[in-house]
Amino acid sequence: MEPFKNVFNRNVIEILGRLLACELPRFSLKKWNADACADLESLEMKQRWLQVTHSLARHLPSDFPEAAAVIRRVLHPSCECDPLREGTTAEGVQSWMIAPLADYAGIYGKNHLPVAMELLRELTMRFTSEFGVRHLLLHDAPACLQIMHGWLDDPNDHVRRWLTEGSRPRLPWGAQIPGFIADPTATQKILHALRDDPSEYVRRSVANHLNDIARDHPQLALQIAEKWMKNAPAPRKKLLRHAMRNLLKKGEPQALALHGLAAPQLGDVSFTLASSSVPFYGDLSCLLEMTSLATVEQRLRLDIIVHYQKANGSLSPKTYLWKEIVLPAGQVHRAERRQSFRKITTRVYHPGLHRIELAINGCVMAQREFTLLPHNA
Repeated sequence: MEPFKNVFNRNVIEILGRLLACELPRFSLKKWNADACADLESLEMKQRWLQVTHSLARHLPSDFPEAAAVIRRVLHPSCECDPLREGTTAEGVQSWMIAPLADYAGIYGKNHLPVAMELLRELTMRFTSEFGVRHLLLHDAPACLQIMHGWLDDPNDHVRRWLTEGSRPRLPWGAQIPGFIADPTATQKILHALRDDPSEYVRRSVANHLNDIARDHPQLALQIAEKWMKNAPAPRKKLLRHAMRNLLKKGEPQALALHGLAAPQLGDVSFTLASSSVPFYGDLSCLLEMTSLATVEQRLRLDIIVHYQKANGSLSPKTYLWKEIVLPAGQVHRAERRQSFRKITTRVYHPGLHRIELAINGCVMAQREFTLLPHNA
């Protein structure tokens, strides 16, 4: 596969330069290419992104409102870009090249907040400007939020999602907003207004924002969830389940109760492993058999907790949702799961003793140990 960093390649950067040159008579395409593409092959994705951002500051007019007007004129006329298939073309800027433009607006537009925010709104329709807006939120959150509140009914779902995604306290890839981490109540108006948005794309962002809050203020997140659950339509219930996902994995009793998951009533739970050892990058097969002791059906959430061995020999747990089932009264449930140890970029495996646990509705019901064999053993 082509490296992901190549979404910022020489060709697309040069296309951006040609678009800007059409709007700026004194714009030097040669100097732009030399500046924005300098040592491009040696740079990683975010380095390329920021190099384009700061090159814009050197080649656009020094007057930010004038520069913002130029950027608006080079945007793609369509707001229906698919970033996985379509990129910036001679028609205009869209997809990933929006990201450095958004950072430019956030970094260099702080003294012209309304102009910068309006530009970010235009940019986000063509990809996302959720990272760029964070520079402005860090600069003057109250003023930004006041502007954002005026767009809660925007007809474009990309804009509505941007309001909640861009203001998340802990947005992945984005700068954290310490003020919102310490006091997340500032964004509650946005979340409440968009919790029943007609777009699942927007509602899922609300869920991710609430999940961010749950990381630092679980009781506040639970209070919000309990209020929202009253007379909640099905889409909002789905939103809340996604928002509470980490609290559910931790077996938080209030979160479990909120979703109708009570203490399990089960007989002997048989949880066995097909083998006591697993080949490096192989699979571990787990077998489950359990019987309901309840007189009514039970809703059961099954989680697998793998305690991975670290380099220092200690164990580090990671919880995976296996599935949720409705188990009728007195019935037996049998299932098999294959836990993968395939090679992935986000985890380094260390051979040796590991542990795996089965948790049902937050209660650990069984645990087993197994050995991950050395690579090429």
